[in-house]
Amino acid sequence: MKLKLGFIGIGAMGLSHVKSFHEGCGQQAEAVAICSSNEINIAKALAIAPKAGVYKSSEEVIHSDLDAVVVSTPNFTHVPLALETLRAGKHLFLEKAVGVNKEECGELLAMADKTDRVLMIGHELRYSAYFQKIKELLDAGEIGVPRMVWCKEFRGPFQKKSHDWIQDSRKSGGALVDKNCHHFDLMNWWVGARPKRVCAFGGNAVERVIGGEHQVLDHATVSWEYENDVRGTLQLCMFAPELQGEDLEMGIVGDKGIIQTRISKIQILLWKRNAEKKEPVVYDVEARRGTGWGNHLGFDEIHEAFIKAVLEGKRPLTTVRDCVDGTLLAIAAEESIRKKAIVEL
Repeated sequence: MKLKLGFIGIGAMGLSHVKSFHEGCGQQAEAVAICSSNEINIAKALAIAPKAGVYKSSEEVIHSDLDAVVVSTPNFTHVPLALETLRAGKHLFLEKAVGVNKEECGELLAMADKTDRVLMIGHELRYSAYFQKIKELLDAGEIGVPRMVWCKEFRGPFQKKSHDWIQDSRKSGGALVDKNCHHFDLMNWWVGARPKRVCAFGGNAVERVIGGEHQVLDHATVSWEYENDVRGTLQLCMFAPELQGEDLEMGIVGDKGIIQTRISKIQILLWKRNAEKKEPVVYDVEARRGTGWGNHLGFDEIHEAFIKAVLEGKRPLTTVRDCVDGTLLAIAAEESIRKKAIVEL
């Protein structure tokens, strides 16, 4: 059986999903419907899937003869489209974030808990052998009990999006929601606990696109605590020069050692406390870089996992319940910046 897939939103990320499902999973799935108003992107999608029907209305796609829908639209449309898709009885692959505010997250979680359809959130990093190896080392006790987690992302600005929706915090949820829900989700998964309070500082200093009070921030620092008393920190800068090597660094400090990423070389560095050697143990991990936009680790694997979830009933790693706390932490951090206060989750 080949799954019949419909795609709503075929910008850079949406086109990558079309390619990965239609070509990478072509024995088990095919793109039969695409929805967009961008003629250039429609032509690109049809070059990948020439037989796909073209629709102007998301409602038409959702209620057509499909098995599943892939949603890659602006963040503020995710939950309305997700709810309509699930009510129509379709399986759903939904791009992150889970929602742009707490109410949306709660609404989608409630629907996900009662549907019998597969609903996967596009947190592909969990599906990479690289980040899974870090989880494996942690669970094996290689650095003892985790006490701190961190993420540092110093990078360039957001890519241009249709009507600059990503620059408007009302539409994107904010830079931390759109950009760093991935990293909050990974750290939550590694630690195995829920965040309980957060304090954050941030602003917009350089990358002003739409201006005004709803312009997303371009730098921030975030600190939070988990229910198991692990502490986390994240630093984000969206105007860094592309000169400093690793633009993304993540790690975990345990009571017996430290794990740190070296993503550029697909390596994991591990230091043990009181070890005779000062150099880290280096793990070279066999992990695929994604073929999609951004070359994200785990990108190809998450599409394969979605197919298995639908056809074989295999439970996804990225259900709404698994991932919602990553989005909620980002939303709370944005609230903390606005209110200049500690926010309880």
